[in-house]
Amino acid sequence: MSPRKDSYTYIIEGADLLLPDKTMPRATLVVKDGKIEGIFNQRASESLKDLLNREPQLSAAPVLHLSDAYLAPALVETHIHGCGEWGFERISGAAELEGAAKFLEEKGVGSFVPTILWDEPALTRLASAILETDLPRTALPGIYIEGPFVSMAKRGGIQPSNILAPNTELARHIIEASRGLLVVCTVAPELMGAESLYAIFENAGVLVALGHSDATLDSIKLPGHPYTITHLFNAMTGVDHKAGGLANLALTGSPNFVELNGDGIHVNASSLSLAARVISQDSLLLISDAVVGAGKPYGEYPYYEHRVVSSARGVRYADTDVLMGSNRIGIDIVRNFVVQTGVPLWQAVRAMSLIPRRALGQDAEFGSIEVGKVADIFIWDRSLEVTARPESLLAGRKD
Repeated sequence: MSPRKDSYTYIIEGADLLLPDKTMPRATLVVKDGKIEGIFNQRASESLKDLLNREPQLSAAPVLHLSDAYLAPALVETHIHGCGEWGFERISGAAELEGAAKFLEEKGVGSFVPTILWDEPALTRLASAILETDLPRTALPGIYIEGPFVSMAKRGGIQPSNILAPNTELARHIIEASRGLLVVCTVAPELMGAESLYAIFENAGVLVALGHSDATLDSIKLPGHPYTITHLFNAMTGVDHKAGGLANLALTGSPNFVELNGDGIHVNASSLSLAARVISQDSLLLISDAVVGAGKPYGEYPYYEHRVVSSARGVRYADTDVLMGSNRIGIDIVRNFVVQTGVPLWQAVRAMSLIPRRALGQDAEFGSIEVGKVADIFIWDRSLEVTARPESLLAGRKD
């Protein structure tokens, strides 16, 4: 794991800062005791001098001089079933989660929400492992469950055994079994009894996600705000100019958040561009929907009681060839989204840092490079291939 950030004071000069609304070239970032104390562009040298004069501690701070580099907030994987050798449905202890966290750091990910299907033994193991780990809730906020209250017709990669009809008693049991760690749950909004589930989840602090749905617009029963959409365009009725469906709803501005898989396989370039232009920057939330094997060489991996194959076509069930997940994670999603949509890099980063932190209720202190926030940041080379925490570079210096 990376060194603790809360005790670090330092200055970074010369990097391009990926701010929540723009890129600031060749800027200066001042961090004091792990929090961002100042952000200065090239023309603000006098303001920087004033800050250093007022703060003797900062005058003696180590300085990292960078060039041809980006400075970005840590990315957040809010919908991720696994990565590397770890499938979160098979997690059996804290060490495995900590291994996954370290693996994700290599892709610029500083926080992730393990995502599973409804399977009580898997949920019990995962909840216990999270409670055992030393990872803070800002790095491991909780659990995301896809289902079990979803449409059989739009199950996508969800197996029939993981799907059940809406049941209020079961909903309460799922919350209890998660030991207070459930943060997002997917529900198909057209199902009979779906409305009865919303208040149960909302009262438990769980963000309701509408998805895996065969709904038309006139059959959708909406939860209260805030709510989100599970992986736009995938496993739902598509955009239609008459009956409409869940994709139509996602583009209306009604959902507070809209997940979008940016791997370039689950959603084609034209649909990624549509979403980038229609969905508000305050709502668009990039995800990977990655599974076991993501970030590793192509090959065959276990998933529940099945085998899946990772290849250039994504990750698919070996027996049916159904697409069930991504093998791209973190910065790979950001990079692809920029290439296929033409949006600026800062905007893609925002959709995988600030917006997911906002959905998780953590944006007051995390998710963007802003004065007063925790300096949860990564340094990237220009190709977005090589990354490091500033604290790691400082720890290795011999001044």
